[in-house]
Amino acid sequence: MIQKKVIYCIALMGLMGIWGCSNEDDLPFTALPAVGAIIDPNVGGVSQPNQVFIDLSEASQTVLERNGWDLGFYSGDQSRVVLNSALGALVRPIAQNDLNLVTAADTMGFASQMDIDVIFSALFGPPAPWLTSASSWADDPSGDPSKTAFAEVSPVLENNQVHIINRGKNPDGTQRGWMKVRVVKSSSGYTLQYADINATSFQELEIPKNDNFNVVPVSFESGIVSSFPEKKDWDFKFTVFTDLLPINNTVSIPYTIRDYVLINSHEVEVARVAVTAEITYDSFDVGTIGSLDFSSNANVIGTSWRNIAQPNSDLATGVKDDIFYVLKDAAENYYKVQFTRLVDAQTGERGNPQLQFKLVVQPSL
Repeated sequence: MIQKKVIYCIALMGLMGIWGCSNEDDLPFTALPAVGAIIDPNVGGVSQPNQVFIDLSEASQTVLERNGWDLGFYSGDQSRVVLNSALGALVRPIAQNDLNLVTAADTMGFASQMDIDVIFSALFGPPAPWLTSASSWADDPSGDPSKTAFAEVSPVLENNQVHIINRGKNPDGTQRGWMKVRVVKSSSGYTLQYADINATSFQELEIPKNDNFNVVPVSFESGIVSSFPEKKDWDFKFTVFTDLLPINNTVSIPYTIRDYVLINSHEVEVARVAVTAEITYDSFDVGTIGSLDFSSNANVIGTSWRNIAQPNSDLATGVKDDIFYVLKDAAENYYKVQFTRLVDAQTGERGNPQLQFKLVVQPSL
């Protein structure tokens, strides 16, 4: 499923005159970025079945089902494969490079370790030495393409090992199953070999790199997924996400978390701004931008925009009112962004976020 919604709102002042809210076709200068809007990302309610890509320059959202893909194939200089971290998927290599020779016997014990729920439960049982390896089964939350759970695809054919994937869970909680995969280089990008664990043959899919996208998404059921927005057409996305939870100074474990915001780390930079008596969302202007610390880490926003009520805590579930963000997009437009809602005002149900934004700097003006 894919939806795209465009909203234009808030006035553009000064030399450009004043524009009221308008349909896209009525705008006098369609090349200009949106100057501000209020957006209600359609994440789909409490189970958050959707990934929602936000493009501030168009004041738009692109809505995709988060279980509509499995792997992403990097289009940059490196040859990397990323997991769909919206599903709690995990991956682990084995000492084998022939997919047909791999059987369930080669994955003995994986189900009692390589699962988000099992990993969390292991914290409360007898010591589990394998917990020290659990963080390596998930991609690094920063989005750094050199820190994927998959090893970099080697130009030496025999160096590319078989990987076992737990595909995670659907939004309704059902398990997506396990696959064995092997990825090798091709002349245009990648060749994906994949099959069920006990299969004695496998399917192949050619996946060319595509400079219009950060990664080329692939579904084991339907092949290359064509509904993702191009890399120039989104700034950040709302999603369920597999983050890493520090247990001590040396051990972290993967866990899934809702209400997560990931930026387009290849195109966008973001700075957090703490609200003070002198600096608020409403008062913030161009004069303060030079003092901000911008980051291109994908998780720079993460869940820092909201609170979740905890036992024996006076925190209420909702947005934080002491923080907002400044986003620099690929066209060097600067926007201030504030999250204004997490739950439905009537029902209190999570999965009903809202944000507002306003253009602070446009290079062409």
